[in-house]
Amino acid sequence: MRKFCILIALIALPAAAQNTDIESLSGLQFNFGNPGARSLGMGGAFLGLADDASAVEANPAGLTILRKPEVSIEGRNFEEQQLFSTSGTFPEVNRTAFTHYSQRVDVTFASVVFPIKDRFTLGAYYHEPLRNEGAGTVIPTKNDLTGGLETTVPDFFFITDKKQVVDEKACIAERVATKNPLACLNYGLIPFVSALQVQEQTLGLSGAFKVGKFSFGATARYQRFREQALTIRFIQDDFGNLVAFHSFAVQATSDIRERGDRVTGQTDVTFAGGMKWAPTDKFSVGAVYKQGGKFAAPTLAANENTDFEFEKVADTIFHIPDVYGLGFSFRPIPAVTLNLDAVHVTYSNLVDNFASINQAIRDLGDVHHANDVTELHLGGEYFFSTKIPLAFRAGYWRDPAHSVEFRGPLTSPDAVTEAILYPKGEAANHISVGVGLAWPRFQIDAAYDRSEHFRVGSISMVTRF
Repeated sequence: MRKFCILIALIALPAAAQNTDIESLSGLQFNFGNPGARSLGMGGAFLGLADDASAVEANPAGLTILRKPEVSIEGRNFEEQQLFSTSGTFPEVNRTAFTHYSQRVDVTFASVVFPIKDRFTLGAYYHEPLRNEGAGTVIPTKNDLTGGLETTVPDFFFITDKKQVVDEKACIAERVATKNPLACLNYGLIPFVSALQVQEQTLGLSGAFKVGKFSFGATARYQRFREQALTIRFIQDDFGNLVAFHSFAVQATSDIRERGDRVTGQTDVTFAGGMKWAPTDKFSVGAVYKQGGKFAAPTLAANENTDFEFEKVADTIFHIPDVYGLGFSFRPIPAVTLNLDAVHVTYSNLVDNFASINQAIRDLGDVHHANDVTELHLGGEYFFSTKIPLAFRAGYWRDPAHSVEFRGPLTSPDAVTEAILYPKGEAANHISVGVGLAWPRFQIDAAYDRSEHFRVGSISMVTRF
């Protein structure tokens, strides 16, 4: 006997909620890297070096090394895969990767920097640090020839009286022992289709000054955030056919009940600060702090109890993680530069006062977690002394698992369902390569970074006056 889980409960929650557990947001691992193809080619390791116009965002303290005005521009294109639990019986659940991507190569970074005498530097820039757009499905699949079911949605077996999730063999044994066919039941996820669009844009003003061997910089950032996460759930018959709508859930940065399909953005003003110490021409150390913005993104839901009219579930807030970084740069010979960064990202910001759309999960309290992580970035570049100096770059960085995870007790079917939807994430190892050409007043760089579920390519240019 199959039962459906995750019933929508349209009960208002406190305004302090920070995110929600609709299916569209499961399995995501946002990345917040530095701008510029040069940095990307070195595995994102740039905090201790920070010696070009991209420093306005990476580490504003590095701007004091510039002696001439600079204008830079970058275009990036990326492909990222979101993992959904799509089939299998808990705890042996299969996950499928669904691709999110940039639809085109856009200008993702542009800056202008003006040195003032020898100690002060000002800069202004535009940056798009986050864009994620894609969709995924968790529905039964059928054979095209026979029409028979090939895969079903993830399911599990649960003994109600013992509040225990078991395998099919133990479930059958419980029914036999109790002489009750309802003593243990087979539950399955509600089939769903999800879609996600999320984008963050930044306009920043930076300033830096130098005192002896030390430089200090700060940035004021006006940030705009746009998000729409949609899940449509379906009722399924015993043959795997989707026969009717079950419910809808949305998290968006504007009220879709008033604006329909047009999603407007939310804004916030945040700050970043950095320092750099360069005791010699061969060695430098940089540190940076970047404050994450907070953006209102209410969660709405609809089902037959609301005549499929959306009602607010929670006034959720999407809190972009704060970032702390420490970087080292070493130049053993003039042609070689080696960089090492340690970047701490507070992904736990994503789940402070987490708002579940399921009343049974809300009753469990604080059961969703996202790990704060420390990324290690290592990279370097080598310049060939040709007529037009040619640079080759390579890098590596490790991105620890940080997607939202359910860690509550498995004492109800709702809790097991949540564990299937929000399992432990995966760490990723990134390899990057890059190349650049440098003229006295102009530089062009290209880079490519990849891991198992992530690809990004970048081209950037710098002009000096």
